[in-house]
Amino acid sequence: MSAQEPIARAWPRAAAAVPAWFAPSALGLAAAAALALPGHRAGLGLALVGIGLLAAVAAAAPQRDGFAVACWLAAAALAAMPALRDAGWVVVLSLLAALALAAVAAAGARTWRELGAGLAAAAAALVPGPVLVLVLLARRAGTRGWGWLAPTARGALLAALLLAVFVPLLGAADAAFAALVDDALAWDLGLDRPVARAGAALVALAVGGGLMLVALHRRPRPPRPAVARLGRTEWAIALGALDLTFAAFLAVQLATRFGGHEHVLETAGLTYAEYARRGFFELEIVAALTLVVVAGAARWARRVGPADDRLARALLGVLCVLTLIMLASALRRLGLYEEAYGATRLRMISHVQLLWLAAVFVALLVAGAAREGGRLPRAVVAVSAAAALAFGASDPDRRIAERNVERHARTGDLDMRYLDTLSADAAPAIVRLPPRLAACAAQRIRSSVAEPDALAAANYARSRARELLTPLPSVAC
Repeated sequence: MSAQEPIARAWPRAAAAVPAWFAPSALGLAAAAALALPGHRAGLGLALVGIGLLAAVAAAAPQRDGFAVACWLAAAALAAMPALRDAGWVVVLSLLAALALAAVAAAGARTWRELGAGLAAAAAALVPGPVLVLVLLARRAGTRGWGWLAPTARGALLAALLLAVFVPLLGAADAAFAALVDDALAWDLGLDRPVARAGAALVALAVGGGLMLVALHRRPRPPRPAVARLGRTEWAIALGALDLTFAAFLAVQLATRFGGHEHVLETAGLTYAEYARRGFFELEIVAALTLVVVAGAARWARRVGPADDRLARALLGVLCVLTLIMLASALRRLGLYEEAYGATRLRMISHVQLLWLAAVFVALLVAGAAREGGRLPRAVVAVSAAAALAFGASDPDRRIAERNVERHARTGDLDMRYLDTLSADAAPAIVRLPPRLAACAAQRIRSSVAEPDALAAANYARSRARELLTPLPSVAC
C-alpha cells in the first residue's frame, strides 16, 4: 500500500469523522514533545507524550471494539516504559511494540491479511501523518473562523496573571510544591537545538496523524482464496515425513539425556559454548519454519470430508507438540550456556523469543482443538502483547545482573566489565555484591545517575539507583 492511497481515501471523510478536538490535541502534544524531550534522557516526558498520543487516537477513532480497547491499553502500558526503565534497548523495543499494537487496534484487524495490511498502512502513514493534522487544523479554523483567537489570547493572558500571583504564594507555603514548580520551569525554552525540537514535534505529529489515518482507512478485507491446493496424498506424506523426522531427532535428544551435562562432558572436544551454539539457533530456526509449514498446510491442504480434516489436525497437532519439545530442549541448551558463561542481553532476548514461540504453538494447538482458527490471528496478537508487557515488567537488566550475581555466589566468577555496561535498572542486584565489588561494578552507573533528573526526564530506575548506589564506598578498581 502506498503512502498516498490512505490519504486519498481518508481525507474526504476526515473533517466529519475526526472530532474537532483531535488536531489541536495532537498539535499540543507535538509542542510538548518539542519543549520537553530534546536535551533530556528518556523519562516521564516521553512516556506522557506517547500515552497522550495513543489516548487521543483511541478516543477519536471512528470504530472501537473490546479487542481494540485492550490493544490500546496494552500499548499505553508499553509507552510508559521510558518512565520506569533506564535500559535504552528495553525502552526502544517497548515503544516499537506499542506502535505495532496501536496500529492493530486502529486497523481493527481480525485476519492475518488485515494484520499485515494494518502494520504496513501504519508504516506508510507516518509520512503523511503530520499533513493530516495540519489539514484538520486548517479546516477547523476555516469552519469556525478566526473569531476564537482574540478570546483565547485574552484568556491566556488572564491565566498568566493569576498564576504569577498565586504560584509564588503557594510555593512559599510548601517547599515540596516549590521544588516541583522549579523542576517544571527548568526546561530550556530557548532557541537552542532547533533541529531536535522540530524533529521531536514532527515525530509526534507523524505518530498521531499516521495512526488516525489507519483508523479512518479501516475496512474489512475478505480472505484471499488459495491459488493452488494440495491433495491428501501430497500433504499427508509431507507432514508425516516431517513428524517422523522431528520424532527421530527428539529420540536422539532423549538418548543424550535431553542435552544435559553428561553429554557435554562426555563428548570429546565439545565445550558448553560449542554445544549451545551448534543447537540453539538451529532449533529456533526450525521452530520458526515450522510456523510457516503449519500456516501453509492450513491454507493449501485440500480437505474433503471429516476424515481429511481429522487427519490434517492430527498431523499438525503432532508437529506442534514435537516442536514444543524442541523449544524446551533449546531452552535447556541456553540454560547450560548461561550456567557456564553468565547471562547477557542477547541471551535474555533469546529466552524471550523461545518462550514467545512456545506460546504461539500452544495457541495453535488450542485453536486446532477448539476448531477456532478464525480467532487465531487475534490470539497471536494477544500472546505477543502479553510477551512484550512481561518483558518490560520483568526488568531485563536487573534480571541479567541478578543471574550473574547468583552465579558469582555459586562459582566465584564475575564479569565486572559486563556488569558495568548495564543500565541503572541493574542497581538493585549489583548492591547485593560485597561493597567493594559492587562499587567497582557500578562505577559507570553511579556516575550516570549522580545528578538528579529534570521533571521531563524523571525515571524510577535512575531514582532508585541513585538511592542505592550513593552509600557505596569510593574505591580504586
